[in-house]
Amino acid sequence: MMLRHAVFDDCEDLLNWRNDPMTRTMSIIQDAVKKEDHDNWYRSSLNNLNRTIYIAEKDGQKIGMCRFDYNADENFAELSINLNPAMRGMGLSVKILKQAIEQYPNSCPVIATVKKDNVASARAFKKAGFKQYGNDLNYLYLKKVF
Repeated sequence: MMLRHAVFDDCEDLLNWRNDPMTRTMSIIQDAVKKEDHDNWYRSSLNNLNRTIYIAEKDGQKIGMCRFDYNADENFAELSINLNPAMRGMGLSVKILKQAIEQYPNSCPVIATVKKDNVASARAFKKAGFKQYGNDLNYLYLKKVF
């Protein structure tokens, strides 16, 4: 498996993965994203110095993405992951998370917000070294400190 920086040619795949019904169910914002809105967001994201998007590939196939959103004021990065729906259930999330964290150039604390219903994602983050630092009715709050 390898991770590379996202390019605009990845835009359509990421939109399709984002609008997958299971992804939407497990997302904080569950509405389907319109292509024009996603294209604008993605174009802006690729130019945002505080956002890093990695694409994971295995044997030439895109298997998932990780996004880091760096908060300079508070010196932490929020991490999101989404798998290609065809790649779920293969144990790839932990590998992607670990590799993305290793490649991420900022050594700040990394946080993640996971829906309590998303047991697989919470398990992947914990196997990747994240510890729960809080929760509420709907979400678990996880952190990895270096």
